[in-house]
Amino acid sequence: MNKRYSVDIPSVRRQQEIMDEIKLKRLDTLLPSLMEETGIDLWLILTGEQNEDPVYRSLVPSSIMNASRMTCLAFVREKDGSYGRYSINKPNGTLARFYKQLKFDNTLQWEYIVSFIREKDPEKIGINISEDSSLCSGLSAAYYMRLVKELGDLAGRLVDAGDLCVRWIETRIDDELAMYPSIYRLTTEIMSRAFSREIITPGVTTTQEVEWWIIEECARLGIPLSFRPDVNFQRPGQSGMDTGTIRCGDLLHYDQGIVYLGLATDHQRLAYVLKPGETEAPAGLIEGCRVGREFADMTGREMLFGRTGNEVFFAAKQAAANAGIEAMLYTHPLGPFVHSAGPIIGLYDKQEFIPGRGENKLNADTVYALEYNVACSVPEWDGQKVWFYLEESVLLRESGRIEYLGPEHGQLMLI
Repeated sequence: MNKRYSVDIPSVRRQQEIMDEIKLKRLDTLLPSLMEETGIDLWLILTGEQNEDPVYRSLVPSSIMNASRMTCLAFVREKDGSYGRYSINKPNGTLARFYKQLKFDNTLQWEYIVSFIREKDPEKIGINISEDSSLCSGLSAAYYMRLVKELGDLAGRLVDAGDLCVRWIETRIDDELAMYPSIYRLTTEIMSRAFSREIITPGVTTTQEVEWWIIEECARLGIPLSFRPDVNFQRPGQSGMDTGTIRCGDLLHYDQGIVYLGLATDHQRLAYVLKPGETEAPAGLIEGCRVGREFADMTGREMLFGRTGNEVFFAAKQAAANAGIEAMLYTHPLGPFVHSAGPIIGLYDKQEFIPGRGENKLNADTVYALEYNVACSVPEWDGQKVWFYLEESVLLRESGRIEYLGPEHGQLMLI
């Protein structure tokens, strides 16, 4: 265990073993039910080396970093009601635990794929050509045109597998839900070190130096970033967010996440840099964070199964308006990607109805970055309007209510 963190980070080898055990369980237990739910009889993944379908890595062992030439995976609801998964590629021993590998002459791969599909005779052949989700539109134009040509009369059975792909990416099994609290804790502990006097010397340290400390610390731990960290501040007499040298009296903002055991986080926190002699932040800043937490709870109460992202967005915004809260909402799913598949609940630059993904419905066993901001005037800053940007990871379980991953959500940190 790294003594600076409470989370015991295993070796890279053990991490890959854990992820592969979970992938196998997902393929065995989750994917068959999702195929039945979405009505797809055969899900075909066609992807090329150095141009991989985004969903590909979630379907193969962690040690496989790229597709090999043209790679084909097929998931089938068999006529007898059973379920099968197949690799139609050159043999790969690493895939043996995951797929039944079909042997063929590599020069005849397309012919074999078509003969395999004809043998299975599916009514609906799902391919990744979603118009709404970039994560679910990974089939290249070249492979699509070739597939249509090779299938001939069967091409009419091709359908958009977007719903299946979204459900596969967004849904977490129990093992993953159980891991998320420790992934969250590791993220927040890195954040807490970054926003401390260990790293920050007011009047000396810059926001860019804090960002680079985060980048280098995650590299030292062997933990990938889910996106490049962003650190900035607001201060009295200065409108908007800024970067540069951190001073006493600044309100610092932190936006960062990691990818650990194949799952991403995304957090935003605020911290006040104490002036000499101070032991607390100005009351107006503490109040702004409280209002932020109030709006987060309002949003959480609206995040109900079966509602669309747009329905949640408008209900939460109306609740804020009724309470006199000036708020923006732009919540998104988390999972193997930081901006993952699933319903969009508002966008930062579009506080309005979102077509496509905004009409996706919320489902059980999913994870969200509850992302938002509220604006409040701060008396101690001569009534200056301050934006309180906050973001918290929440689980949506079978209970139908969100669960915060940490008790400290929206609390103002002190430096």
